[in-house]
Amino acid sequence: MKKFANLLFILPLLLNAQDGTKPIIDVHLHGYTEETYRPMPGAPATFNEFKAKIREQFEKFNIVYAVKSGGLFDADMEERMLKGYESNTIPKIDTLEFKTLIDEGKIQVLGELMLMFNGLTIADPDFAPYLKICEREGIPIALHTGQGPPNIYKYYPKFRLNLGDPLLIDEVLIKYPKLKIYLMHAGIPFYENTLALMEQYPQVYCDLGAVLWIKKGLSPSHLEDFLMKAKEYGFIDRIMFGSDVMYWASRIEQSIQKLESFEFLNEGDKRKIFYENAVTFFELNDLKN
Repeated sequence: MKKFANLLFILPLLLNAQDGTKPIIDVHLHGYTEETYRPMPGAPATFNEFKAKIREQFEKFNIVYAVKSGGLFDADMEERMLKGYESNTIPKIDTLEFKTLIDEGKIQVLGELMLMFNGLTIADPDFAPYLKICEREGIPIALHTGQGPPNIYKYYPKFRLNLGDPLLIDEVLIKYPKLKIYLMHAGIPFYENTLALMEQYPQVYCDLGAVLWIKKGLSPSHLEDFLMKAKEYGFIDRIMFGSDVMYWASRIEQSIQKLESFEFLNEGDKRKIFYENAVTFFELNDLKN
């Protein structure tokens, strides 16, 4: 995309790791500031330690680019990240400011949109002006789909599980046929509907996100079934790697190891998910080999 930073100056370092590790793009990363970072149990104690841990993971696994929602990293890390506008409501800026921030390169992805936590979907009429701008300007939508943490409704009273069903955006995809959207967490446990949308609408991609590292509940078995069916149906070229790293940088390594563990995916399948599909979806032409 023309609004994204030119990446040529970082390619020699990033695309040719000394140990031969192939490049990875992480399309689902969260950022913080000194004010918003919280030392959660098991996470780094300070914001600077958190940033250092993320850097270690990027270097260890040759992560050449990422999509981050909100927050900040160090300057050189920022150069390899697309800037997402994170929200769980309708954007709190008017459309004029929204368009200005796009023109200035300060919004490159609309998302992560965690709307279901507040009883909303992008099909709500108030989102229409923003979706129209995103379609016109080629700004992708990163939409949280599927589940939330158990008992999340106690903290978000408007949360409803059914709002995570990918089929709720059916009308949006018809109204905005050029709108680029990826379904975070692949819509699991509603993954059959994710596959149906991908068959019907070629502009729909998905990322894997937290379902790569969640160990309990529905996600582990559904993830494997989703990937097997996606391969069978020919949709591997629209699935992207996302770690959904929040406070715990080690989720990156856990997510990579989980994806690598699926023996039914060949090396070509994994290369598409880890890297090639994101290059295509985000039009990162400078990263094409």
